[in-house]
Amino acid sequence: MVNKRIKIAVAGNPNVGKSTLFNAITGTNQHVGNYPGVTVERKEGIIHFKGYDLVVTDLPGIYSMNAFSPEEVVSRNFIAEERPDVVINIVDVSNLEKNLYLTLQILEMKVPVIVFLNMTDKAEKRGLDINAETLEKEIETLVVTGIAREKKGINELLEKCVDIYENKPLPANVPYSEKVKKFISRIKELLIAENPDFGKDWRAIRFIEGSNIDRESLSDETLDKIDEVVAELTLETGHKIHSMIMVQERYALIKNVVRKATLTGESGVDSFSEKIDNIVLHPVFSMPVFLLTLFTLFQAVFMLGEPLEGFLASFFDRLGNFVSSFWAEGSDSIIKSLLVEGIIGGVGGVLVFAPYIFLVFIAISFLEDSGYLARVAVIMDKWMSKIGLSGKSFMPMILGFGCSVPAVMGARIIENKFERLATIMVIPFMSCGARLPVYLLLISAFIPLKFQALTLLAIYLTGVGFAIVFAKLLRLTVFKGEENPLIVELPSYSRPSLRSIWILTWSRGKHFLEKAGTLILFASIVLWVLNTFPKVDKEDTLNVSGTEAAMMQAEYSFSGRIGKALEPAFKIMGGDWKIASSFLASLAAKELFISQISILFAMDANDAEKEEGSLLLQQKFKENYSLATAIAIILFILLAAPCIATFAAVKIETNSWIWPTVQYGGMTAIAYIAAIIGYLIFS
Repeated sequence: MVNKRIKIAVAGNPNVGKSTLFNAITGTNQHVGNYPGVTVERKEGIIHFKGYDLVVTDLPGIYSMNAFSPEEVVSRNFIAEERPDVVINIVDVSNLEKNLYLTLQILEMKVPVIVFLNMTDKAEKRGLDINAETLEKEIETLVVTGIAREKKGINELLEKCVDIYENKPLPANVPYSEKVKKFISRIKELLIAENPDFGKDWRAIRFIEGSNIDRESLSDETLDKIDEVVAELTLETGHKIHSMIMVQERYALIKNVVRKATLTGESGVDSFSEKIDNIVLHPVFSMPVFLLTLFTLFQAVFMLGEPLEGFLASFFDRLGNFVSSFWAEGSDSIIKSLLVEGIIGGVGGVLVFAPYIFLVFIAISFLEDSGYLARVAVIMDKWMSKIGLSGKSFMPMILGFGCSVPAVMGARIIENKFERLATIMVIPFMSCGARLPVYLLLISAFIPLKFQALTLLAIYLTGVGFAIVFAKLLRLTVFKGEENPLIVELPSYSRPSLRSIWILTWSRGKHFLEKAGTLILFASIVLWVLNTFPKVDKEDTLNVSGTEAAMMQAEYSFSGRIGKALEPAFKIMGGDWKIASSFLASLAAKELFISQISILFAMDANDAEKEEGSLLLQQKFKENYSLATAIAIILFILLAAPCIATFAAVKIETNSWIWPTVQYGGMTAIAYIAAIIGYLIFS
């Protein structure tokens, strides 16, 4: 028997726990894509509940349905055209008056709505008591109370979704004043006469608000009649600007509803969140607190990641030995070489750093779920405004610490086109998780343990510095334009939910694992081919040691020849043909630097001399290169062109081949120059 499918949309303001609610409902059963024709992310999940298949769509966080931004257009069109069976409108209880504005606009669209009053625990701590029954009666729609991050109220919410689907209740009538309702009806009649499909309350209201939606689809005669009705309404209500009629009407209704449904108890002058904000948003202390927070998180990443890295390094070393045991000692089998050196050595050399990458994602998810990440935007706004950006630009740039692909897509929250383009162009300077394995390798090899976390922080801040400089240059030259002030709602601080952190971490971290299982695996095989063929004539290696023979093969291979050709360009920074070859590989994906250098060093190492995993690489770097060269490598990896996946994301977001191409070439040139300067300074 096929289950009935119930289409559910989750809508709400930004920072009210909408994504937390979506994650609480769907868990990890999610699919992420884009809405057709736009670059707004579409998240969808399917769960099975009491014999029903619930298809849940997480609509973009918006403040209204006025369709001024792509997110508002997407949300309005989804509700109006795809007609979900239920719209769950999540509302922050502590900001009820502000949140209910969107609620009324959704109710105007005559769709079944359930209002989910979120964060009731925080409202109680602030002395607010919301009477859900009274609110339900006043807005004529179902209301459920709960705490999304603790999954409280979720079961009741889903049961009500099923009830609405089965019973098909009549849509709510928004209790606007009789005068306004009369004029809405008159405009609707005119729309029906022109096109029956346009006979909707929300379309009539949009004409009162001055929206241009549907005007091109109507005849001049109908438009003239509608404009006359709107002018008459404006005159009767005494407004000078007709677009403010519905704004005032909604807020008058909201104030009345909130007054009836809210009981205010005793509470302190400052809430818990306000007390914390007195410190973290302090004009003097905010920046030191932010930097201390980052340093602490990086320190924790190192402390927790090191033993996990050692475990994985030992695992892949033993796996390589186990696979090698199927061949006789000293065998030069191509299959053995492919499996041990190409696949296990290449992919394993990257996966040993997976714990660090996941720990970075956990740290970012922790900051996001706690409410601190939104404060970072406020803290940075006064600084970002100096380079022509707003604090909103810093939010996707922070995500760039994890992965540039979702960070580039996250720039959609920036309304100003020129700010958005400038942000996208500099996001790759924010060091993504894929670069982390290279930093860890070189830091572990050359930097004493007590300075390692500080060194990593310095690397990340260097990337931020380059992003700031080039953002300013872009805003002064290519992307000139007015700046938009930052408007962001600060959520109350909350105890991060382990479930939410896991879901956020997994949704970001699985991208790295997918790359390891596809792109890095494919690239490792390609690199193995380049490093293995053509083969050196066996007669030339008869009278040399195994190490010398491996070196001859490495230099004779396609990779060695390419590296040799590029070697003069990298000698100036202390590099050699191995570094040149590895840099070339890293232009596809930063992790491939490790894969390539691992394969080259494996060819240059006698089996008896091998150590476990990354310890061998660290030792080889210390034997072959200086600290100055290590710094040059770090600068090149930090500043060079983003990976192929980021190139594709920039192409999609800018809808142009020009900007990703300029970004790819420009960053590579910047990285090369910076690496040379870094080498000369420290040598």
